[in-house]
Amino acid sequence: MAKPAAKTTNKRVDPFKTRKTKETEPVAGDTITPPSDVAEAIDAFRDAQDQAKHFEGEATVQKNRILAFSEEEYAKRLVSGKNTSFKVLGDETMVTYVVMDASAGLSEEDVEEFAKNYGREAAEELIIRDYASIRFDGKVLEANYEAVVEALQSLPHDVLDNLFKPMLMKAAPGVAESVKKYVKKPADVLEMLKALKIKNYIR
Repeated sequence: MAKPAAKTTNKRVDPFKTRKTKETEPVAGDTITPPSDVAEAIDAFRDAQDQAKHFEGEATVQKNRILAFSEEEYAKRLVSGKNTSFKVLGDETMVTYVVMDASAGLSEEDVEEFAKNYGREAAEELIIRDYASIRFDGKVLEANYEAVVEALQSLPHDVLDNLFKPMLMKAAPGVAESVKKYVKKPADVLEMLKALKIKNYIR
């Protein structure tokens, strides 16, 4: 006599798994006077920053000139069957024009304009959906989390279990004030803020 089929339990799957491994602006006008070595570092930092901006602007001008030439050469090479990266020689150094099988994101307007200029057939063959670019609106998801999870339960479990990349966690709003409930010493506060990966920075 055949054994009755085992009942399958409809275990609820949370598709929004948390990633398991790791991979507040200052008040305007609030100033402090640091030790002299820090003050010197600030002046040196600003000076280096100004120089970097100057050289970055100059580099951009030269880069654009090289890029325009390289793009024209790439088009010629592609027509003749060479779809590979190539080096462009300077008098003493060189640059590499890197060929990639990837594009920047295209909007619906971009696609329509492409179809208008090159034909619908070309658009349908050369442009595809970028599924990896799909993002939830975080606020809408937060407000309707349980409803969204419940609605997704109709998908097969193996699909649902692998559909979304694991999400990260983050520090709660107002965390800088909240840490003071758990630690009191400035060194401990700093350590806790670093552990929470608070993104304070200088500018």
